[in-house]
Amino acid sequence: MNQNKYYWMLLIFAFIATGNKAAAQDDSAKPVSIVSLHYFNINNSTQYLLLKSASKLGRVLTPQQGKTYEIYLDSSAENNFIGKVTTNEQGIAKTIIPPSLATQWNTSPKHTFIVKEGNEEVLSDYAITKAKISLDTSTVDGVKNIKASVMQLNEGNEWVPVPEVDVAIGIKRMNSILPAGDDPTYPTDSTGTATAELKKDSLPGDEKGNLVIAAKVEDNDIVGNLRVEETVPWGVRTEIDQSFFKQRTLWSTRFRTPFWLLFTVYAIVIGVWGTLIYMVFNLVKIGKIGKRTPVEKPLPKKEGVPA
Repeated sequence: MNQNKYYWMLLIFAFIATGNKAAAQDDSAKPVSIVSLHYFNINNSTQYLLLKSASKLGRVLTPQQGKTYEIYLDSSAENNFIGKVTTNEQGIAKTIIPPSLATQWNTSPKHTFIVKEGNEEVLSDYAITKAKISLDTSTVDGVKNIKASVMQLNEGNEWVPVPEVDVAIGIKRMNSILPAGDDPTYPTDSTGTATAELKKDSLPGDEKGNLVIAAKVEDNDIVGNLRVEETVPWGVRTEIDQSFFKQRTLWSTRFRTPFWLLFTVYAIVIGVWGTLIYMVFNLVKIGKIGKRTPVEKPLPKKEGVPA
């Protein structure tokens, strides 16, 4: 019995010591700074860079606000300077590639971006290949198809297809894309093309029945982030009933206020101001009455007569 007791006591002490050691190691651990860069090409015309900065402690990522970084193209030489950015509260900063680097940008199909914090390079291996994405539509036997083509520039300055790239194809909705079919993404084939059948019928469009179709490539190791949009007349025309706003309702304009609400408000206003005016009138009346009332003077005292 005593041996079992000592055994459990030693086991508990060993467990506590191991826990204290692990806690000490966690306390002594320092957060690791993580910097990532993302390249975006929108409609094959607008290009910009998005930098994200965070500190990692264990499994927890915390955005780093107010961090300043310098971004360069291909090398950290002064003439390759893209811009200086400072992260916001989400640890994100954005910059565009300036027109002054257009000549260098056009000299090569591949480029590497370098990020420096002070004099230290924190990112030097983020590379992308210049690419573009295009949309084409077709209708066969009443079936609407959306075809997205992804092309990249090779060393011979020629556009060649990019196979095995996942492309999200669908209808633009706010900040996302509603998938055209059952799959969220479609891989490109050997010709760099991915085709999706539009299975979402009778989608509401604008007043002319137009929909905005879109295709995008997200965080690809070769081409980065690509996105293209195009307007097509595939939607249901949306008609706005203007008469709805001409009714006297609570959600109409001030000139269409319900009569019962006007009566209630005006009755309250008239009641309050009427009471105040009545009180002022009575105060003035009391003051006039007080001026007309004679003041009784005390009788003069007679000599020899006790008061």
